Amino acid sequence: MGSLPWLVLLGRAMATAILVMCASALGESLGPFWGAFIASVPVSTGPTYLFLAMQHDASFVAASALASCAANASTGLFLLVYGRLVRRSASWAPLGLALLAWFAASLAIQRIAWTPVTALAVNIVVFGGGFALLGTTPPPGATAPGSVRRRWFDLPLRGAAVGAFVLTVLTISTVLGPQATGIIAVFPISLTSLIVILQPRIGGVATSLLAANALRAMLGFGVMLLVLHLAIPPLGIAAALIAALIVSVGWSAGLLGLRRLRLA
Repeated sequence: MGSLPWLVLLGRAMATAILVMCASALGESLGPFWGAFIASVPVSTGPTYLFLAMQHDASFVAASALASCAANASTGLFLLVYGRLVRRSASWAPLGLALLAWFAASLAIQRIAWTPVTALAVNIVVFGGGFALLGTTPPPGATAPGSVRRRWFDLPLRGAAVGAFVLTVLTISTVLGPQATGIIAVFPISLTSLIVILQPRIGGVATSLLAANALRAMLGFGVMLLVLHLAIPPLGIAAALIAALIVSVGWSAGLLGLRRLRLA
């Protein structure tokens, strides 16, 4: 019986890994834009919150969601730093500096008592700056990325990384408390794994464009987390998760609609 909780956690991690692998395969088969788009929607954080809701009460999940919303700005900073620096150097230094920026911003975020208004405001400021500094149009003389051929181990590696991440968050959530759990839950594991796989093959300019496209989706991700936080007290966890999912789907549909208009 003592091994049952670990088996449950392992099953949840494996389910998340399979979900990420399927979503990644679908996205990347249609081109890097879709790979970035899929990596930015809650294919890892969504299941993490579903499983957190099975382990903790409503107040814990609501507090974690608010912390995640604020920490989503750290992911915006991660994308901005990476997207700007990788255009100048296709080494691994831009990714390392972007991760350092995420950790530094997250440490600062953990020290602040956030409200829904301030969490939304910091997202608007960071992502607004990102939209201004990272365009989705290739620089002069650059070629936008085409579809990328995967190696056989790319998707299993990404799925294993995300599954291990979910397992870690679920295991240590009780020790960390809701705020730290919420911050760790939005660590950009999917985006990082996507960059590690694609950067050596499509170059710095192309992965910079992926980061720029991901910014659009990640702002909606923050809105989704805010809706989850606000909806839990009046609706309960189950209905709040559904409301957050609706917001995520609606935002994604809006982005796809705008892309169609630009391509028309």
